[in-house]
Amino acid sequence: MPHATIQVLAVEDDPVQALALGGLLRGLSYELVGVAATAEEALIRFEQEQPDIVLLDVNLAGSRDGIQLAHDLIRQRPVPLIFLTSYPDQETFARARQVGPFAFLGKPYNGPLLGHSIELALQHFATALGLPADASGSHLPDGSVLLGGVFVREGNRLLKVPFRQLLVAEADHSYLHLHTEGRKHTVRSSLRELEEKLPARQFVRIHRSYLVQISRISAYDYHTVTVGPHVLPLGRAYREEVFGYLEQLR
Repeated sequence: MPHATIQVLAVEDDPVQALALGGLLRGLSYELVGVAATAEEALIRFEQEQPDIVLLDVNLAGSRDGIQLAHDLIRQRPVPLIFLTSYPDQETFARARQVGPFAFLGKPYNGPLLGHSIELALQHFATALGLPADASGSHLPDGSVLLGGVFVREGNRLLKVPFRQLLVAEADHSYLHLHTEGRKHTVRSSLRELEEKLPARQFVRIHRSYLVQISRISAYDYHTVTVGPHVLPLGRAYREEVFGYLEQLR
């Protein structure tokens, strides 16, 4: 299963601008999951793709402009929004502020600024949900859990490990190794911190050093649990809870 990057939906009715935006996003290692030219198409794509962030042209043509569309999207599901515009006039800016966008970008697009804006939007979104910032207050902390995944920093890239891809979380002193199919990511966090943030009925602690996705358990006995290629120890203190979850899946 491929590792998912941060997924972006772009709403832009100018084909030239949409093409440029797509190229910049791919260059920044984001996954463009769709480009919508109308509000109606955007609502359908938003429901189908479940993007992590939406880039939205304020001056969208049609019965609903970008600001009206933003209200509709937020009513469906809270999501970070970045408004795009060629005409940042005061009236448009005042209307846009009512939606609470996390950034406002002018055209033509600038790659580095776009990347910084996306990361800042994710950080502001996390803060709005009550999650802490990193020490600088300007970056999404390594190991943050939001939007259905765990965010991981690798060099200058911010990646997202969706819950569905996370097989095993392994404690290693002050670090966690997040195992997906064929990959491992390391974040500075504790297993207890991660466990408190993950969906309780999707993951279970099997040992003081291991937490696994319940539905990916392929075999187990009184001493071990198998998840994908990983054969892991089953701690005595966790055995009853693990067996209880597995009985419910039968």
